[in-house]
Amino acid sequence: MRILGAVGIVASLILVIALLYLPARLIPFATDTAAAGAEGLRTISASMAQTSTSLNSASKVLDSAGSTLLNISETVKETKPLLESAASLVGDVGENTLETTNQALGTAQSAAGAVDTVLRNLAFFGPITGITYDPERSLQQAIGDVAVGLASLPSDLIEVSEKIYETAEGFDEVSARLNGTGADLQELSEDVHDLGERLGTLAVTLDEQAEAVDQLVDRLPTIIWASVVLLEWVMIGVILAHATAIVAGGRLYRENAPTSS
Repeated sequence: MRILGAVGIVASLILVIALLYLPARLIPFATDTAAAGAEGLRTISASMAQTSTSLNSASKVLDSAGSTLLNISETVKETKPLLESAASLVGDVGENTLETTNQALGTAQSAAGAVDTVLRNLAFFGPITGITYDPERSLQQAIGDVAVGLASLPSDLIEVSEKIYETAEGFDEVSARLNGTGADLQELSEDVHDLGERLGTLAVTLDEQAEAVDQLVDRLPTIIWASVVLLEWVMIGVILAHATAIVAGGRLYRENAPTSS
């Protein structure tokens, strides 16, 4: 027992001496490691903050684009009645006004031929009637040229009217797609904004953690020295316990040793 106690005392003394050198090695390592950790947290925090700012900016752009598409959708929806009104007007001009005009021009052209004949006959007796009539193009030809120019307009306007109607019919689908896309963009804008806010909160938290680590760096030497002192006292207690065991063991040995006769 005395041998074991002596070994324990020697080992404890060695550990006590070793602990005195521990702070000189541990404090620089611990403070450097903690400072590097704080710097890493700040770097990540800055990156998160920048990403948060970018996401918030993107959210505003997406929301603006969504609002623009919704406005365009509403404009397209409101334009359809105007197109249908224009198509109706153009079609009516083609089917009614110009058709009637063409018919009137046909009648006028026939009458113009008779007028041309009368005027030429009267011009033949010009010295008596005082009428002269010798145009480069007769009234019948002039009316005929106008009639030829207007002949294709009714069908052309009717075709244009039909195409306008077709275009107007497609506006419902265009409006619906624009409306859906605008709503999707605004929903995406909200998601991006929420993510940006979460990253911003995370950046603040990381920065606070970095500050806490900086404070820990300032306290590390004190913590390490306090721990070493505490361990020193523990080892002193262990040494005293071993010494007590040696003394008690020696006393018991002497008391129980056999006496010589």
